[in-house]
Order: sequence, then C-alpha cells, then structure tokens
Amino acid sequence: MKITLIRALLWLCVAVQAAFFVLAWTTYVPSIGSMTIDMTAIGLPFGARLAMTAAQRAIGAALALPAMLVLFLGLWRLDRLLLNFRRRELFTAQSIGHLRAFAGATLLATLLSIVELPVRTLALRLSGNGGQHFAVGVNSEQLMLILVCGMFYLITRLMQEGRRLREENEGFV
Repeated sequence: MKITLIRALLWLCVAVQAAFFVLAWTTYVPSIGSMTIDMTAIGLPFGARLAMTAAQRAIGAALALPAMLVLFLGLWRLDRLLLNFRRRELFTAQSIGHLRAFAGATLLATLLSIVELPVRTLALRLSGNGGQHFAVGVNSEQLMLILVCGMFYLITRLMQEGRRLREENEGFV
C-alpha cells in the first residue's frame, strides 16, 4: 500500500473522529430522508444528549476533549513518520521519535478515554443529571490498543538498538 494512500486514510480518520465528536455533543441530529442518525458518546443512552442542558453537554465535551486532542497529536506524529518513510528515512532518530510519540499519545488517549466515562458520570451527577449510573469499564479494543502501544515501544527500542549498531559498524570502516 502506498504511503500517500495511508496518509489519506489517516486524515480521513481524523476528520471522521472530529465529526463524530461534534455530533455526539451537540443537539444537531443529521438525517437521510426519513432516517435520523443519533451519535452518542460511550456510556450515554440513546437520545440522552438531547435531554441534557447545554452546560451538561459542554461538561461532557470538555471531559472528552483531552483524549481526542492527545489522539490527534499521536496521529499527527504518525503522519510525520510516514513522511519520513517516504523520504526513506527509516531508522533516523527523528523517525524513531515520531513512532515513540505516536505510541505514547495513543496509549495516553486510550487511558484518558477509560477514565473519561466515570469522571463524566460523576460530573453530570453533580450538575443535576442524576439519571446516569456510575460505570467503570475497559473493553477488549482498549486492552488490545494498550498491548499494541506496548509493542510499538518495544519496536522503537529495537530500532534504536539497530541504529546504534549501524553507527558503531560505520565507525569501524
């Protein structure tokens, strides 16, 4: 697969994530013909955001925003890595740094998304929306993402060691 196509899919993913975020925290309900599309944040029952006050939606969005911004930072660093790959800068310190930053940002975004649900529930309860039950949970996708991030950290360590050995060998010649 070409790097240009992967970068296009990456930025499409960012755009879709941003659109879902906006739709999940506003009262706008898109429709296609007679069908309506209801986007809700994880942990909110169907249609619950429409019953929320503007302040409650703002609280929910504010609590969800850090995870999304950290994820966007990680995806931007992945884009920088792909640009380095296109220039054939595979094992440079910069490429290793981009991969490490991508893995770290993705891990942090995942952890923030896990924490966001109980914090949001607590904040909405305190703001007067007592209908929400308190839930803390981790799904299999989040666990898998944490594992993949750990693997990326291992790969960056191996890339660093390979780079160090290459530089050491160049010193002997």
